[in-house]
Amino acid sequence: MYHPSRDRSDPPKVYQDRATIAPSAALDGDIRTDVAIVGGGITGSSAALHLAESGISAIVLEARQAGWGASGRAFGQVVPYLKHDTTDILRHYGTERGRRIADAVGDGPSRVAGIIERYNIACDLHRTGLIFGGRAPSGENTLRQRADYWQQRGAAVTLLEGKSAEAAVGSRYYKVALLDERGIHLNPFAYTNGLAQAAQALGAKFFTGATVQSLRHENGLWVLTIGPHTVRADAVILATNAYSDRLWPGLADSIVPMRGHGMVSGTLSDNLRRSILPGGQALTDTRLLFSGVRILPDGRLHASLDGPAFGPEAGGHVAKLNRRLALLYPQLGQLRWEAAWSGFIALTPDQFPRVHVLAPRLFAGLGYSGRGIAAATMIGAELAARVQGVDDQDLVFPATPLQPITGRRFAEVSIATLLNWYRIQDALNERRHRS
Repeated sequence: MYHPSRDRSDPPKVYQDRATIAPSAALDGDIRTDVAIVGGGITGSSAALHLAESGISAIVLEARQAGWGASGRAFGQVVPYLKHDTTDILRHYGTERGRRIADAVGDGPSRVAGIIERYNIACDLHRTGLIFGGRAPSGENTLRQRADYWQQRGAAVTLLEGKSAEAAVGSRYYKVALLDERGIHLNPFAYTNGLAQAAQALGAKFFTGATVQSLRHENGLWVLTIGPHTVRADAVILATNAYSDRLWPGLADSIVPMRGHGMVSGTLSDNLRRSILPGGQALTDTRLLFSGVRILPDGRLHASLDGPAFGPEAGGHVAKLNRRLALLYPQLGQLRWEAAWSGFIALTPDQFPRVHVLAPRLFAGLGYSGRGIAAATMIGAELAARVQGVDDQDLVFPATPLQPITGRRFAEVSIATLLNWYRIQDALNERRHRS
């Protein structure tokens, strides 16, 4: 089975070119610290920042560089929802905890923007909202229900129909769309590195090229081995998400890593730029597979796309993306694609994120299922709170027992089958949408 750590490509240059890389150092000796964090993505960097804000000594051990994994390859939307809508959240967590989670996730983009502004993180933040297009009657109904729920709770959510939808999207493709002004979009690689820099400014230390080979509890401390060196810590946070390995038994088997793909075009003309999402929002729709579109600050079109979900790095289905964009924005003509990349997200069986207390003073957060920018920021902060002894009932996301997926070896086959079913459903919905 191919493991995400075997990938060798760096995060997309289009993100790196507009980011300030967080400083780092190589681990060159043994260290004693309050908290050791394994993984320098959004979860780990957020945890380090929130610990540092509380004056707690923390170090981050990252095998590559800050934001190297999914955190630095994401589409960049910061969505005020989890993978499931509110009714599913309430059903899964129960009414009281579910409403707390839904409300906190709804405030997630604002929380991310607040951190960005507080620490002056340059990451191409756009506070213009997000647009969700409705495909086929079922998708339109989903958006109506979503708008009704959040409007009743006073959220800045507007249902757009007919000419209003056309004006916002820059296309006649959707009869119904939802504008959620809470949503934001940004450069996720720059954001992750900004979190790391903010944490460092408050005293956290980041070590790159620091692959942790073993983790054990000894004489009341956690001992992490990195080559010839050891780190001894009172507490440990595992923040490795889709890139989790065998460092802790069962953790990697509790999620399934799945690839997401992205592409950017050449720079669009000013006229084309003005005709697509003129309000500066990012767009996705209610199809089952990837549908993201946005315009980057340098005028290039950025799109997410379907592609191979597993195995070695491979390109996405470009012809399929071209067909989708031709329906959505026929004025684009034949785009020239300049760059493509992929990275692994971590799927959980129910597509809800996980927080685990694996052992005394050993914590983990992972499994964002494609909704990681806000959720990972929040869970990183809550892992920092757990280190400080905050009770589970006073936090948003509950800790749950670690449950490796039964038949994990065959999970990729099951997911591949499900993705093919989604492709069929999306194709059928496309026909219904156009009729």
